[in-house]
Amino acid sequence: MSYNLVYSKLLNQNYKGHAEQCNYTFTVNKPDQLGAYWTARESLEAHIVELQEQGSIILEYELWEDKAPTWSTDYYCIIVASASPLFWSLIILGALALIFGLFVVIPVIKMIKEIIEYVGPAAATAVSFAMVGIIGITLIGMIYLMKPKLPKGKPKLKEGAK
Repeated sequence: MSYNLVYSKLLNQNYKGHAEQCNYTFTVNKPDQLGAYWTARESLEAHIVELQEQGSIILEYELWEDKAPTWSTDYYCIIVASASPLFWSLIILGALALIFGLFVVIPVIKMIKEIIEYVGPAAATAVSFAMVGIIGITLIGMIYLMKPKLPKGKPKLKEGAK
């Protein structure tokens, strides 16, 4: 397969944020191959319109063509668009904090109540400060590990198709 770039466009190059690249191939079966390029370009444009209707910002797209097959034309498309607007790292961090609260904080509170009953409020205060410190360090560690990794600069594209 030897693909040649037949259509390319750069858009919204000042976009700052997470972008994703979509690659796909398809074949247009045309015995005379006169309408193959038009059909492929219409298919690419339809995909782009669908992404824009879903709220994506199109950054770049390319259409590669391989006319080597006799009775068909193979195409390879690359589309780079803005990613999902949901902040998944924050959603995951919130879920982890909820799990942390259910399995760590609630048992610690119960333990402090038991200490107050048996030892007295002075010892319970010392234990509670220690537990708050441990919980704080754990939460800071979780936030550090879950920090979002933002792309730097323009999204990288392949120089040629496979």
